[in-house]
Amino acid sequence: MAEVEAAQLKEEGNRHFQSQDYKAATKSYSQALKLTKDKSLLATLYRNRAACGLKMESYVQAASDASRGHLVYLSGWWPR
Repeated sequence: MAEVEAAQLKEEGNRHFQSQDYKAATKSYSQALKLTKDKSLLATLYRNRAACGLKMESYVQAASDASRGHLVYLSGWWPR
């Protein structure tokens, strides 16, 4: 159930981003991040939230989210 809700929040965030409501998009992506453990979705959410940060000129937050998204994505592929 949480994964479905996280995916719905991601789509909601995407709609906000498309309408240039970056603050609302950030909120949707942040809520989704709290609900999912899926590494692919986590990476996408962090990258999307980073894009919002860039649009709002919140460069430190954008860099942090971009880095997190990259690390989450790589952790799924890194050999153990």
